[in-house]
Amino acid sequence: MKKGQVLLSIALAVVMIFILPGKSKGQEDEQHKHKCTHDKSEIIVTGVKIQHEGDDSVVIYINKKDYKHCYGGTNWGTFPFYCKKGKYNGHWGGIDFGWNGYVNKDLNMDFGPGYQYLNTNTARSLMININPLELNVNIARNKFGFTSGLGFSMHNYYFSGSCTWIGDSTSLVAYNTINDKGNNVGMKVNKLFVSYITLPLLFEYQTNPGHRLNSFHFTFGVIGGLRLQSYQKQRLYQWQDTYYLTDAKGIKVASFYADNAVIRNHGPYHLNPFKLDATVRIGWSYLNLFATCSVTPMFQKNQGPELYPWTIGITLLGW
Repeated sequence: MKKGQVLLSIALAVVMIFILPGKSKGQEDEQHKHKCTHDKSEIIVTGVKIQHEGDDSVVIYINKKDYKHCYGGTNWGTFPFYCKKGKYNGHWGGIDFGWNGYVNKDLNMDFGPGYQYLNTNTARSLMININPLELNVNIARNKFGFTSGLGFSMHNYYFSGSCTWIGDSTSLVAYNTINDKGNNVGMKVNKLFVSYITLPLLFEYQTNPGHRLNSFHFTFGVIGGLRLQSYQKQRLYQWQDTYYLTDAKGIKVASFYADNAVIRNHGPYHLNPFKLDATVRIGWSYLNLFATCSVTPMFQKNQGPELYPWTIGITLLGW
């Protein structure tokens, strides 16, 4: 009976060792050194003591600050958010989620008469970054370093009106979409989708490189982008009908027949093939917030309005 209690107690102690957080190798306190000892009344493994109180009682004492695997194994106390040997590890790799939009040269979203087609529904204009590759270079004491890598960025700009963009003209133009009664065509979805492959050039400072769960970080730099795909997608409430495109004066300039609820028109829409964004990332432990603002215009010179995209969001999963 007593032998079974001892085995059960050891098993519980091992489980506690693996699930409780502890210090990384770079944070071990040299003033606390323990050895594995065994006797009839107690079993001591560094940070965990199992003591018998009579024949039927066992007391387990745990000091989560001082334990270490007795036989020199890996310190799992920070798994999976640990950094081997306290090395510098930046905050680029992962999946980001947020909102996006654009501002004019005066840094506001009031585009004025004649540019109503630029008005967006910011609440629905969502974006996502998938950053699978990360490269880290330590600069100073594993707390300040350089981070690069590779990522993919996908942006949805939801329009608040029923505009239709025309991308095959000499410059960007947009028309209002109406039915034969002169009313705006109802659209469940009306958005511009743009995707990029991205390359970051980031500098980061972090307070605790050995333990990501207990570290503050601040990142700044730029992110370059190469446009991969762009299209306008419209989802109509009613279709199998003829609709008309009208200019700012209400004059009909074209018509089309909608034989499907979803209309998807691929094209460059005079978007810049390259972009460069200034970015800031800041966070603590699991929490990581980011923001970007483009320093290059959204459209090519003299081929569209002067707009500068922005994003704000949070990292859902980082590695």
